[in-house]
Amino acid sequence: MMRFAPSREFYIPSGSVKIADKASDGIVYIYTSHKGRPAAMAFHGKAAKPDWHHSFASTEAREHKIREHFEGRRRWSEWKQERRDERKKPHGFEVGHVLYASWGYEQTNIDFYQVTKIIGAHMVEVCAVSQISADKGDEPWMTGKVVPHLDAFTGKPMRRRVNGRSKSVRIDNVRTAFLWDGRPINWTGYA
Repeated sequence: MMRFAPSREFYIPSGSVKIADKASDGIVYIYTSHKGRPAAMAFHGKAAKPDWHHSFASTEAREHKIREHFEGRRRWSEWKQERRDERKKPHGFEVGHVLYASWGYEQTNIDFYQVTKIIGAHMVEVCAVSQISADKGDEPWMTGKVVPHLDAFTGKPMRRRVNGRSKSVRIDNVRTAFLWDGRPINWTGYA
């Protein structure tokens, strides 16, 4: 069974006047409703369904709603551009930087990774490194602190994309590694 997917033209009332915002992707169609009231229907981008469709008590109220729609679409466009620009920035990681991943269910596991190679502006090569206990002997049972053992690689190098906003690297479905600040990290065990 085929479903009917109406195009934008299906929704636009006949005789309406199109108003496009030059500073965004917002488009509004104004018309007079069948009850004689000012009405408008707004879209954005290539969307087929309207963002909103209202009749108004006055033309001033309609103009206010149209201004709000265009301003909202401009803010959305600016936000998207900022995100694009942010993603284009280099990640800032350097060879030798240490990342840590904290993960686990009913316990906290800590894994350390060392950046071994920079692969362009958005990729790095990381390799797992072993860890050293940083306990002072006064830790409660099944808890402790660890620090990385630099250059003591325990796995194969992995190429990973850097998430520019959080300065992190997704290791797998469970672990995301963040830049380590140099302080010992707590782990917990399950009894």
